Amino acid sequence: MDFLVSFLAVAEKVGLLFIIIALGFLCQRTKLLTEEANKCMADIVMYFVTPCVIINAFSATLYPREELFGILKNIALVALIAVAVHAVMILAVTVIFRFREEGKKRLMRFAAVFSNAGFIALPLAQALIDTPESHEGALYAAVYLAVFNIALWTWGYADMSGESSGMNWKKIILNPGIIGVVIGLVFFTSPLYITLNGEAGLRLPSVPADAISALSALNLPLPMLMVGFYLGKADLVAAFKDGWSYLCIALRLLVFPLAALGVLYLCGVRGNVLLVSVIGACAPVGATATIFAAKFERDTELSVRLVSLSTILSLITMPLIVGLTFTLA
Repeated sequence: MDFLVSFLAVAEKVGLLFIIIALGFLCQRTKLLTEEANKCMADIVMYFVTPCVIINAFSATLYPREELFGILKNIALVALIAVAVHAVMILAVTVIFRFREEGKKRLMRFAAVFSNAGFIALPLAQALIDTPESHEGALYAAVYLAVFNIALWTWGYADMSGESSGMNWKKIILNPGIIGVVIGLVFFTSPLYITLNGEAGLRLPSVPADAISALSALNLPLPMLMVGFYLGKADLVAAFKDGWSYLCIALRLLVFPLAALGVLYLCGVRGNVLLVSVIGACAPVGATATIFAAKFERDTELSVRLVSLSTILSLITMPLIVGLTFTLA
């Protein structure tokens, strides 16, 4: 696909997300959206919407058996790529951010590694790849997100808390995203529901299936409103004055995704697997940086600036990188 065509296609989808982000920004500035309401939306997305997106991706389409094993192979490949990407990023930030200021160092590490994979990458993968006949975008993005959550609640939790024993294994196992993947895989692979025409997968009854589909549709507007809310609170002038912030954001938006794209391309990875992997790697700093900063008494203001500035800059970097990936895939 021609790069310009790819760039414009991606820019159109990213532009859609940023229109909703702008609405969230306006709602924060006009006090239509409060901190409490934003936290409630975050809980709704985390505990209900994200699992529904994942379950819907796995159960909404019945794939013929000859396609099923190919998709399962891609799911395993995405999981392996996600593990490798996060391992390399963690190693890199551990080497790069070594200055004495403990709180800032840990926050910079966390922000450079953990993208907004759930709130931006997953909706973008859906928008770019999914069709009424196939949900491969959400399918692979859900697997990437599951690995992301494991890394978040192991290394991320331990490094931000400063205690290696602080890993919250209960939250790892009972994370809504991982539960959604497990339930979805049951529907997707259950050999007890192989139909006469050779399609595999368990279909939900129409009423709960429609309810899950309707909740899944909220995965685009609600997270974008939340991102806009954080942008409305940010001191962007201060963000532009901090050199370490530029380095952290450059790693998150450019270095890590371009390195992932280059290595995966050279290894022969193509198609939707390459696209979803790069989308997950090139998303801006996740709002979890602010949540964890507040929980462990790190620099909350800095975390908000990193989230906000990286989100604004990703309006330029994501279409470029994802457009390039579209061309190569």
